[in-house]
Amino acid sequence: MMNLTVAVTGLHAGENPQPGVGVIRSLRRRYADLTVIGLVYDVLESGIYSDHCADIVFELPYPSAGEGALLQRLDTIHARYPIDVLIPTLDAEILPMIGLLPRLAERGIRTLLPERSAFEARRKSELMALTDRCGCLTPISRQVADLSGLLNAAAGFAYPMIIKGPFYEAYRVASQPALIEQFHYLMAKWGGPVILQECIHGQEFNVMAVGDGRGGVAALCAIRKMIRSQQGKGYGGIVIDDPALTRDSLALIRELRWLGPMELEFLQDEVSGQYYLLEINPRFPAWVDFPSTFGQNMPALVVEALVEGRMTPLPPSEPGYFYIRRTEDITCRVDDMGALTSLGEWRCQPFAESLACLA
Repeated sequence: MMNLTVAVTGLHAGENPQPGVGVIRSLRRRYADLTVIGLVYDVLESGIYSDHCADIVFELPYPSAGEGALLQRLDTIHARYPIDVLIPTLDAEILPMIGLLPRLAERGIRTLLPERSAFEARRKSELMALTDRCGCLTPISRQVADLSGLLNAAAGFAYPMIIKGPFYEAYRVASQPALIEQFHYLMAKWGGPVILQECIHGQEFNVMAVGDGRGGVAALCAIRKMIRSQQGKGYGGIVIDDPALTRDSLALIRELRWLGPMELEFLQDEVSGQYYLLEINPRFPAWVDFPSTFGQNMPALVVEALVEGRMTPLPPSEPGYFYIRRTEDITCRVDDMGALTSLGEWRCQPFAESLACLA
């Protein structure tokens, strides 16, 4: 295969990791001769300074700056390092990228993203309608945008209940004061409307897939969460094979005719055993590299689709593999962070090599 340059976003690898580092690791497993451009919003995204991650890093304007600012920055980067494939990995990026698809294609920048209608249909506020069409279940939810609406909606639920931001973060609250506190926090951080949801008790399951845009999938892997952080993020999981979970996942993907990577989050009711869809994320999850270690390399599948015009379906994931996330300290030089801060770009060099250069 020709030499490729792939740009990847979302390089934070801390307590609540973003998917970009895992995507890059997966791609390097498949493509030895690969140039990786890391696209970041913060110079403290820890993946910037990790060995064997990105080759060069550029700062991007925040999505709130608009499509025009994003395209202008991508043009500047593309002029210096022509991008073959772009893989966005953060929720807030996907809709602006969908809006830019025609202009990115004109520049020769390829990215695998769903139709806008599919993206809108998987929003948290639309899940009840989506699952009704698919014969699946989701917890009863209400959108609220102000305090009076919150209190009115809460009157229809029993404590504990779940309150979610429009993009990220979800909290279980057991009292009205806690509910009001989390509402103000989420509104201040993410804006509205926030989602109020009935609380289903049971185990959590995640499904990662790559849709073919016609209602099918080229790959699918389901895990049960084994370890969760205080924020509810999966720090460990085990591959499972449950026909009911697979059936529900495929029904949702078929209805959406989803193109590209996605993650579906479910909860299995501890009494009935039925699965409830919690949300659909329009990108790879942070555990994306885990299946790549046993033959389920989904980021490589995305590159294959964009570069070769096909996706070779992967075999079913074999149950029994598990992962446990760990943290590590990364040694960096302040000069490197300063260069990225002042110039908006930095050519990466493994720390061991940088020490050798100074010797």
